[in-house]
Amino acid sequence: MRIMAVTMAFLSIMLLSSSANALERFAGLADGSDENLKAVCQDYMVNSFLKNDPELFFHLLPKSLTSREERLEKKWYEGHLKRFGSEKLTEYDVFEMEDEFTEKLYKGHNIKRIRIKYKAGAMEKVRRSSCGFEQFEDNRWYLAQKP
Repeated sequence: MRIMAVTMAFLSIMLLSSSANALERFAGLADGSDENLKAVCQDYMVNSFLKNDPELFFHLLPKSLTSREERLEKKWYEGHLKRFGSEKLTEYDVFEMEDEFTEKLYKGHNIKRIRIKYKAGAMEKVRRSSCGFEQFEDNRWYLAQKP
């Protein structure tokens, strides 16, 4: 069973990182298992957030944010520059992820959140945050909180 979970997580990462052009914006995820969401959070933090590539971010957003797409894209680059500096980054100085998710119900939607710590680039301190995912009426999981 453990091997299957690891294989599913690996396949999810490979699928999401194989081609940024293949990701549909505002599509979310069908698989909301802890293993898959943890793998997606790690993939997002390393291949999207750190490397300043917003494609996975937009893939994980709910359709309700399509009207804000242009503004979000502009803010993405400004936020990255402010947080990490102008140096091109490929790895974190510090990256830790908790083993377990916290789960709650908010306005009838399931929420899963996993805590993370990270530090890279121009950051002076380790930053604490979390990857949060929310299940919508279409039973797909979307990013509920950007770290």
